[in-house]
Amino acid sequence: MPQGSNHKSVYVVEDDLELSTVLDRVLKSIDHRVTLDWSTTAEEAIQTLNRAWKNGVKRPYDLIIVDVFLDGDQNGLDLWNLCKREYPDIPVVLTSAHKLNSLFPKDMDPDDIPIFLQKPFSINECKKLFKTLLAPPDNSAQASA
Repeated sequence: MPQGSNHKSVYVVEDDLELSTVLDRVLKSIDHRVTLDWSTTAEEAIQTLNRAWKNGVKRPYDLIIVDVFLDGDQNGLDLWNLCKREYPDIPVVLTSAHKLNSLFPKDMDPDDIPIFLQKPFSINECKKLFKTLLAPPDNSAQASA
């Protein structure tokens, strides 16, 4: 969990290890300095994030990518909810082979709908989304004020 470094750090929580090569390649094509941490369960990820929080790290990652359905007692939605509470400034992308509208109520507040990437996703779709989420904040509005 790099803090204060100028390269991007991404945390992937996914039990399909074959995706690690694909995601690593996509993320490194955006920025070759990106670091990728990986967990296969929500419990492991929650422990990692709680450890960072206890150590005073307020933004341990620049992006978190989470599969909805994981082995264990907790799932990607549990992790997403923790991140919304504890790390609201870190973008979290939920992934699943299920459609978004099958995971959330249709009348859900649009502001509460997560960033979602449906599997199988294309490399270009994935790269475009991650590039946008990892881009530095646009300070042009502040600079002209």
